[in-house]
Amino acid sequence: MSDETFEIGLVGAGAISAGAYTAGVIDFLVQALDEWYRAKDAGESVPAHDVKLSVFSGASAGAITAVLGAAYLASDQPPLPTPDAAAANDGRNKLWDCWVDRIDIEHLLGRRDLEAAEAPVASVLDSTVLGDIARVGLDVRVRAQRRRYVGDPFELVATVTNIRGVPYVIPLEGHPAGHTMSLHADYMHFELSDSGQASAPDRYGLRWSDLEDPAKKAPLAQAALASGAFPVGLAPRALTHTMSGSPDLYSARKWRVPQPDSNPHQCFVAQSIEADWKLPRDYKYEFLCVDGGVMNNEPLELARELLAGEAGYNPRGPDAARRALVMIDPFPSESTFDLHAKPESPDLLNVLFKLFGALKNQARFKPEELALAAHPQIYSRFMIAPSRGGNKHTIACGSLGGFGGFLKHDFRAHDFFLGRRNTQKFLRDHFALLETNPLFKGWGQDTAMKDRFCVRRNGAPEREDGKLFLPIIPLVGAAARECYDPEWPHYLFQDLDNLSRQLDARLDIVLERLVAQYFKDKNWFMRLGAQWFLGSKKSDLRDEALKRVEADLQKMGLMAPRPPAPDAPAEPPVIGD
Repeated sequence: MSDETFEIGLVGAGAISAGAYTAGVIDFLVQALDEWYRAKDAGESVPAHDVKLSVFSGASAGAITAVLGAAYLASDQPPLPTPDAAAANDGRNKLWDCWVDRIDIEHLLGRRDLEAAEAPVASVLDSTVLGDIARVGLDVRVRAQRRRYVGDPFELVATVTNIRGVPYVIPLEGHPAGHTMSLHADYMHFELSDSGQASAPDRYGLRWSDLEDPAKKAPLAQAALASGAFPVGLAPRALTHTMSGSPDLYSARKWRVPQPDSNPHQCFVAQSIEADWKLPRDYKYEFLCVDGGVMNNEPLELARELLAGEAGYNPRGPDAARRALVMIDPFPSESTFDLHAKPESPDLLNVLFKLFGALKNQARFKPEELALAAHPQIYSRFMIAPSRGGNKHTIACGSLGGFGGFLKHDFRAHDFFLGRRNTQKFLRDHFALLETNPLFKGWGQDTAMKDRFCVRRNGAPEREDGKLFLPIIPLVGAAARECYDPEWPHYLFQDLDNLSRQLDARLDIVLERLVAQYFKDKNWFMRLGAQWFLGSKKSDLRDEALKRVEADLQKMGLMAPRPPAPDAPAEPPVIGD
C-alpha cells in the first residue's frame, strides 16, 4: 500500500441500547469521507492523500452496527445532520431507522415471541423486533461501484459467546490423552470484496452484491443477532458452520503462539491449532450463542491482527504510523471503583448478579492494551467516546446498565446526534499525525493548505517540536459545518405510567408460560400453586422494576420533575419579617 494511504480499522465495543451512539459515529464518518472524496474528484483544493477502511470488528451492539455499517457503506444512504432530516428519513438511513426508530421498549415488552401456544420462554424480553431490524438494516440496493476508501477485502468480525464450545487438546509429556480445553470466546469472520473469494479458510467470503441476496446475507444477519443476544434479557441465537474442508474453520485459525527460542523482538508467531473434533471432516457444527461482549466486549486485538497483516506490527509514532485502530466505545468508564463500598451480601441471587458483572469487567481488562493506548507517542490506537461539554452524564442510553435507551426515542436520538458531533471533533482535533509523516508527502510546501486544515488548540496551530499536526481525514463541505448539538432529554411520569402497563402485559404472558413450561408434567395442584405463587409476585416484580427505572433515571438527570397532584392544596405564602 502507498505511503500516502492510511489504513483504518474500526472496533465497536458492546453498548446495548447505546448502539445508537455508535450508529451516529458511523453516519458522520461516512459523510466526512464522502464529502472529502467528492471534493477531490471535483478537483477542489483539498488534501490528496488517501485512507482505506479495511476492518470493522464488533461485540454485541458494536457487532450489530458493524454489520449495518457494512450495508451502509455498500449503498447510498443519506446522512442525518439534524432532527428535521431525521424526521423526514422514512427508513432511508438504516442506521437511524434501526437504532433509533425501530428498537423500543414497546416492542421489547410485546408478546410476538410467545404467540404460538407451545412457544417456550427464551428470554425476559421479546426479541422478535431484532429480527425485523436485521432484515430491514440489510435491505439495501448496492452501489454499482465500491467506494474508493473502502478496502478490498473489507474484513467484518462479530464476536459471539459460543455456549457449546469448540474442543481442543494439547498433548503433554506423561499424559497420552493430553490436556483438553474448550473455546467459548468465538467470532464470525466475513470478507466483503469485489470477487467474493475468502482469502483464508477461517472466514466467509461475500461479494458486495450478495447483500441483495437474502440467502447469502442471512449468515451476516444471524451473526449480528447472536453477538447482540444479551444473556437472559434477549433470546440466544443458533449458528452453524459446515466443516467440509481441511483444515476446517477452527483448525485454520491463527493464534499468537510464543516461541521459546526466538529473537526477543519476535517472540510470537501466528500458528494454527487443530480442533479436536474426533469426527468425520464433513460435519455440520451447530451451536447456541449469546452476547459476544460476555467474553470479548472490545475486540481490539482481532482488528489489530487483521490490520497488521503478515507484518504483525503497526508502526506507532506520529511521524511513522501508517495504520490505526479507532475504537468506538459508548461506555469507556462503565466500571467504577467505590472506595467506601462494603462487602457484598452473600445471598445467592446477589452473588450471581455480581458475578456476571465481574466476568464482564474482567473481559474488558486488558492491561497490555491499556498501557499502549496510554502512551503519548503511540498513534496507532484512537478512541471515540461520549463527551458533552463539562456535564457529569454524557450519554442518555447509559442508564439501567445500558438498557435505558430502549425506554424512549428521545434518548436514542440524543445519542445518535452526540455520536455525530463527537466524531466531528475527533476527526478535527485528535485523529492527526505530524506533518513529517509520509502520508502528507503530497502536501509539499503548501503552507496555505496546512494552515487551513491543521489541528488547532485555542485558535493556534498545535505543534510538536515545531511540526504541525495534520488531519488524517480532513473535514470539507457539509462535514465542516458545526454539527447539531442535541439537548439533554427527559423521561416523563406519563412515560412511567405507560411502562407500568407494558410491564404488566409482558409479565402476564411470561409468568403464564413459565408455569406451562416447567410444570407441564406436574399434577394440577402443583400447577395451580405455581400459578398462584408467581401471580402473587407479579406486582412486586413490576413495582421493583419501576422503582429501579425511576431511581436510575433521576440519578442521571433524565427524569422530569414529578408534577404536583391535581388536588394538592396550594402552598401557603411565605411572609417575611
